[in-house]
Amino acid sequence: MFEVSFFGAFLAGILAFLSPCVLPIIPAYLSYVSGVGVEELQRERRLINPQVFMSALFFVIGFSLVFTLLGASASFIGQMLRDYQSQIAQIGGGIVIFFGLHFAGVLLRQNFLKELIGVEAFLFALYVFKAISLETFLALSGALAIVLGMYMFGVHEYLYRQFKVEAKTKVSYLGAFVIGLIFAFGWTPCIGPVLGSILFIASQQDTVGQGAMLLLLFSVGLGIPFLIAGLLFSAFLSFVKRFGKFFGYVEFVGGLLLISLGVLLVLDKLGWFATLGYGI
Repeated sequence: MFEVSFFGAFLAGILAFLSPCVLPIIPAYLSYVSGVGVEELQRERRLINPQVFMSALFFVIGFSLVFTLLGASASFIGQMLRDYQSQIAQIGGGIVIFFGLHFAGVLLRQNFLKELIGVEAFLFALYVFKAISLETFLALSGALAIVLGMYMFGVHEYLYRQFKVEAKTKVSYLGAFVIGLIFAFGWTPCIGPVLGSILFIASQQDTVGQGAMLLLLFSVGLGIPFLIAGLLFSAFLSFVKRFGKFFGYVEFVGGLLLISLGVLLVLDKLGWFATLGYGI
């Protein structure tokens, strides 16, 4: 199961990079940490720019260090709360489902509350006709209650706030590393739900090393395309323009993955993926 979770963490990192409010501002970040303007890079038309790549490398090392330490910390805290693992998994699963709905853009739908009530009614009908057990019905209903509570408190509105990076000053490699550290604590709302879900999975690992490895692989999934973008910056700018039409699909697929993960956590069926040979 751990190998399956590790692959899922790596995949989650790639999905985070491709999300619609991350990918478009990567050129601004690369320009910031390298001190090379986007317009300057476009004028040069060099396929490979060593300065941008090295700055991106130190930037990736910075946020990878923080994410890995967060993974170790989450696992350590999870071990201390092992006696409450079942309750925590159900609550965490509800939060992950909420994150998945956010990532898929569902929370902004005008009729979301009616649709949520419809899902609850559907679950009740499944229980009445004995398609699911009372335990399953209560677990899923509890997760929906958490989603409803977070929605009513406006958590989704906070998550949809984005920030843009505008900088024209030259940054050293050490500066790029420090910015990477800061990045890990203040990235856009797009990465928050995915990172939060992976951190929760890390808290369920048996050892601190497994939790750290989970977040390290998440960082690798996020960092590799970042390094490729830094190495082939001109080509990356063209890719961003062409890839824009697929943003909606990335959001939808990523949201479905998180929702599925949340449901399995609530039902204590995360190991089911291992029987398939792949999953989150």
